[in-house]
Amino acid sequence: MNEFFQSNRAECDDFRSALDRKIGLPALLKKLEATCGRDPQDFYLGFKDALFPIAEEEFKVLREEITLNDNCHLWGLKQSALADVFVDASFKASIWFHNLLHEDKLQEQDIPLALVAQGSYGREELSFLSDVDIQIVSRYEDRSEFPEAIQDVILHFEYLFVFQEVYPAPRITSYSHVDISEKDMAPEAIISFIPMMQNRFITGDPLIYSEFISSIKTASLLNEDKIVAHCSQQKSYYELQNTVFEQEPNIKEEMRRLYWALCLVRLRRHLNSTNQYELLYELYANDILNPGAFKKIQRAFNFLSKIRYLLHCCQKGSHRDVLSYEVRDIIAEGMGFEVRAFFQEYFFKAVYPLKRYSRNLFWESMVSDSYWVQSLSDTFGVNAEGQIIFKTVPEEFKPETSLWIFKIFTWVAENNFHLSYPVTRAIEVHLDEMGPLFLGGELSPEIQSCFQTVITAPYFARALRLMHEFRLLGECYIREFKDITGMLQDIYVHKFPTDMHILSALDALNNLQVADSPDPFLVDLLDTVRCRTTLNLSVLLHDIGKGAKMEGQNEELIGARLIPGILQHLGYGDRPEVIRNVAFLVEKHLTMWDLMLLDPEDDDTFDMVWDLVNQDPELLKMLVLLTYADRGGTKIKMSKTQIEQLKLFYQFTLHHKKRSSVPADIKLQFLEMVRLPTDLRSQMEIYSDFIQSSETFMAEMLFKPEEPSELIVCAKDSPKLLYGIAAVLAFNHLEIVEASVQTLQENVFDVFKVTRVNGEYIDHSDFYFIQTQVRRDLRQIFIDHTPLSEIYKGRSFVQDEQSRIKEVKLKIKVIGRAVKIATHEVFGNFLMETKAFADSNMEIQRAVMQHHQGTAVNIFYVRDQDVEKILSNQESFATLMRGLLSRLIDSPAALLEEPAEVV
Repeated sequence: MNEFFQSNRAECDDFRSALDRKIGLPALLKKLEATCGRDPQDFYLGFKDALFPIAEEEFKVLREEITLNDNCHLWGLKQSALADVFVDASFKASIWFHNLLHEDKLQEQDIPLALVAQGSYGREELSFLSDVDIQIVSRYEDRSEFPEAIQDVILHFEYLFVFQEVYPAPRITSYSHVDISEKDMAPEAIISFIPMMQNRFITGDPLIYSEFISSIKTASLLNEDKIVAHCSQQKSYYELQNTVFEQEPNIKEEMRRLYWALCLVRLRRHLNSTNQYELLYELYANDILNPGAFKKIQRAFNFLSKIRYLLHCCQKGSHRDVLSYEVRDIIAEGMGFEVRAFFQEYFFKAVYPLKRYSRNLFWESMVSDSYWVQSLSDTFGVNAEGQIIFKTVPEEFKPETSLWIFKIFTWVAENNFHLSYPVTRAIEVHLDEMGPLFLGGELSPEIQSCFQTVITAPYFARALRLMHEFRLLGECYIREFKDITGMLQDIYVHKFPTDMHILSALDALNNLQVADSPDPFLVDLLDTVRCRTTLNLSVLLHDIGKGAKMEGQNEELIGARLIPGILQHLGYGDRPEVIRNVAFLVEKHLTMWDLMLLDPEDDDTFDMVWDLVNQDPELLKMLVLLTYADRGGTKIKMSKTQIEQLKLFYQFTLHHKKRSSVPADIKLQFLEMVRLPTDLRSQMEIYSDFIQSSETFMAEMLFKPEEPSELIVCAKDSPKLLYGIAAVLAFNHLEIVEASVQTLQENVFDVFKVTRVNGEYIDHSDFYFIQTQVRRDLRQIFIDHTPLSEIYKGRSFVQDEQSRIKEVKLKIKVIGRAVKIATHEVFGNFLMETKAFADSNMEIQRAVMQHHQGTAVNIFYVRDQDVEKILSNQESFATLMRGLLSRLIDSPAALLEEPAEVV
């Protein structure tokens, strides 16, 4: 073994010995005998009270130690040794207590049991919150066959170590017969057998353990094909679509690539090491890993291990292994980086090398089909599994140019072929050796032609993702792509960094061609697009400006300016229309989504869309599809309802110009002829009563079975009207799920659909009380003119979700007379937004609400002079809005106590 590992093990042995002395088991047992007597419950609790503080203290020391050095091998050994000492002490104490109760003289060697560590505990790679997984092994077929004395000892052991909090990490036990060498192991048994192969003796009878080890080896030999088959099912960890670049990755899942690769190679080569650090060194010592691969994979594994250890210091529960947004600053600092540099290190120095070399180890241990059934060229063919393979011996392949690599991607794009491992390895070797000779230079017409073939082929997204994995997108074709690779984005919207978001958007677009059941409207729309090159390039390049923009610059405009140079490099210089349209789509790729959020009943909306695309139906089609693809690459994927809205939006835009003004007498005749729905008739009657009365304010609340209830407000327009209504609903714990806000001259007609805060509909038994409360509050505000602070003194609408949000997310955009505000989906944000307009003396004439996957996007239509006011001092308005939303999160009660500064 390497001196480094030997030194770590020697230090761990000293740690174990010191811990044994600290516990002082003989003295502890004598003390417990004197204080607890023969009462089992008192004994168990006394044992826990003595050992748990020691465990907590050691955990604290180990937590401090992991932040001070990067020796994760030693840290895992110590954490496992800590568990060993507590398991051993609990086992010895259980024998001692049995003897005390029964006046027996049982010794350890008299107990035919072996306690065996398995899984990560067996590999000596325990983390703080990893399971201490113990296998209790005996010669008895079933636990019910145990002699009474052994049953008693096991019962005491489980009470001491497993059932009570004696050790601050999950503890589990299972039972196994010493002989498990089945000739025909069932599939479900294989799943539990693999962790058993990674075993280690803790305490008990060493002879039992020797028999167990022998049966494990026999079983693994007898069932090797089945175990290999199970391991091969984990190949999805190495597939192209299993991207390693997430902004909130699960570190344990990332590390499974190495785990399954080492499981397979250890089985195939009959290696003995179980600890993954030491197993990697064994592979290196046996020339299975070359020095470069060994160094990179060890470094990557150590880096991810430390991240996982640090995560376990910060988080508990099912998400303890997730590098979440809430803790990434802490983890980055613990690793010695600021956040951006940390993720660059994480992506490109740890996870990507780990994926690459783990994949190589995995596939080198698998038998591949080397018989071709279809010829692609003199060198390459396709086997029966749809993999591109060498028709000759791979080692004899000595290409003079790199064109063969680009041809391979065209075959993938055209036929959905997969790459066999020898071809993958050949590409990697060739790029490592010859890459600098052609990467970054001008492209030959042949290489440009390969890209142009890929971009319009049936499986373009898969080929482009593969090209990116081999670094060809950024190093060869689109140099600007390097600047967005690994670039972090808004965590509330994006799951992936910028480059992976683009590739996911390409997947969303490509799936309209290749998925089993895509949306029919979008498929039909795609089929009618005349220039797929333009559409696909616009999706590929829609966020390219993010890597080049400076602070304060517009990324869409910057991206559009980059397009001519990029497309010239790719060989599209003779297609000016493609260049012009791609630049247009890149510049406007966010606009369609914004316009979709506006009031669909307003003709101005469709005028803006039609003018946006220069009255060109082809541009409209591509902008719709680009919008869909862009959303498909985010957390906010379009729902069926939103796609239907997109469909109506597209159709209305094309046909709204055909509509002419309908004369008033025809409108009346039509309304006479057509029966209005009950809802609309009720609303119209309430509005009619208001118009015919002398009242300045009227409100009615209608119950809807199994639907949101409706609050209908008719009023004379006045400052802070909408803010007052929103405040009443918020402080009565009612969530607005839809709002229809209309103003005509001085008359206001607003309809609010409301539910309880948890999304439940208002029950009929509660409705009368809520209706009375809401109407009374509204009357106090708008008729009696009672200040809000007086009405709601001592009342609050704080909800749990506010406490989970640390900082305000806010985006403000002005589109015509509409002000788009995107922020957290937090109860009360509509109230705060209306307060910002009210405090700025701005009149809200109409409102449209959109809530989806944690983000609230609300549209407010205001007067032209209010638009000018915002545009002239947008930062001041944003500061006011951000301040109100911050107070919503921190202390909502203060919102009604002091006026905000007017913009």
